[in-house]
Amino acid sequence: MIEKMIEYLFVILFCLDSILHIYGILKESKNLIKFSKPLLMPLLALYYAFGTFAINQFDVLIVFALIFGALGDTFLLSQENEKYFLIGMVAFLLGHVFYIISFSLYLGGDILRFPVYGFLLVIPVIVLVIIAFPKFKKGLGSMKIPVFVYMGVIILMHVFALLRLSKLPGLYCPCFFFVYLGSFLFILSDSIIAIDQFGESKIKNMRLYIMITYILAQFFIVQGIILTGILFG
Repeated sequence: MIEKMIEYLFVILFCLDSILHIYGILKESKNLIKFSKPLLMPLLALYYAFGTFAINQFDVLIVFALIFGALGDTFLLSQENEKYFLIGMVAFLLGHVFYIISFSLYLGGDILRFPVYGFLLVIPVIVLVIIAFPKFKKGLGSMKIPVFVYMGVIILMHVFALLRLSKLPGLYCPCFFFVYLGSFLFILSDSIIAIDQFGESKIKNMRLYIMITYILAQFFIVQGIILTGILFG
């Protein structure tokens, strides 16, 4: 009972900090942004930890993914600095690697049960890449290889999120859909960053769109994993 109360406390704090961060972006308050952004993923990690300890489904790989997300958030506070941008990108890449390992271990040998209709679910990300990539590929310059590697890893993370369908009841199962949607929103968020960072034209309200999609992405992934432990643990 105490664990549940602490779990609810951390998800409330995460939501409040998310609102505070979005408010800081809208008000263009650098102090609010610098205060709230580094707290997002630690609060979400604590929500995950207390949400899974009680059901004995705690996965340290998910915590590592969120910790590297927090590091990426911190370095991207100085997004205009190419060195910090690259370090932040590496941190997020490592976070995706931990997600991939966690998803693959969850699948085990059940990957062969992946339903045929599931292949249709790759269409949204293919469309997104087709639309977004031409808008920033010419401006990559020396960042071409790091960006290509990052793109490959985050798409692989999305694929493994999709493959979880082989072990879960179906598309409308929240355990699957939340993680799948979260991984897609992650790619959408990073696509906006790439267009704004390397594209010829800047996106209006760029930081707002990036953070809304990113916050939802991480929350949906974590929530889907918690639900998986509750319903199928």
